[in-house]
Amino acid sequence: MPLKLNGSLTVTAARDQVWNLLFDVESMKQLASKIPGVKIERLVQLSDDKYEGTATVGFAMVKGKYDGTLTLTEKRAPEFVKVHAEGKSGANWTSGDVALTLAQEADKTTLTYEGVGNVGGTLASLGQRLIDTVGKQVVAQGSKALAEELEARSQAKS
Repeated sequence: MPLKLNGSLTVTAARDQVWNLLFDVESMKQLASKIPGVKIERLVQLSDDKYEGTATVGFAMVKGKYDGTLTLTEKRAPEFVKVHAEGKSGANWTSGDVALTLAQEADKTTLTYEGVGNVGGTLASLGQRLIDTVGKQVVAQGSKALAEELEARSQAKS
C-alpha cells in the first residue's frame, strides 16, 4: 500500500548545519524520540552510506518493533540526498524512498522532501486513510522537532 509524502520545511540555520545534523546518529536518535509514539532503541552507522537500527513504533492500531536499514543511494553534499529505507516487524514490513533537497536562502535553509513509502502485511489491512494519516502525522512531528533543534543550535552559536 503506497504512501506519498512531500512538502518543505524552512529553518533559521545554515545549510551546512542542517546537512550535518541529518547525518549525526546521536542527534537523529534524540530528534526521533521527540515524535510521540516513536522510540529509537538502536541506531548505528555501518558505513558512510548505511545505517541500521531498531525502533518501537506505536500509533493508533499501528504498533510494533521494527528492525531496519537506511541506505543513502545518492548524495551531493550539502544540497541533496536520496535515502532508501526498509523495516520489518513480525508479519509487517515497510519500505520507502525519499529525496531531500536543501536550499540556502540568506540565514535560512529550506528542506524539501518527496518520497513514497510502502507498507505490507497486516498493516496494509488497516486501510489507506489510516496509513496516510499516521504517516503524515509522523512527518509533521518529525519536521517540527528538526526545526526546533536547528533553531536552538543556531541561537546557541549566536
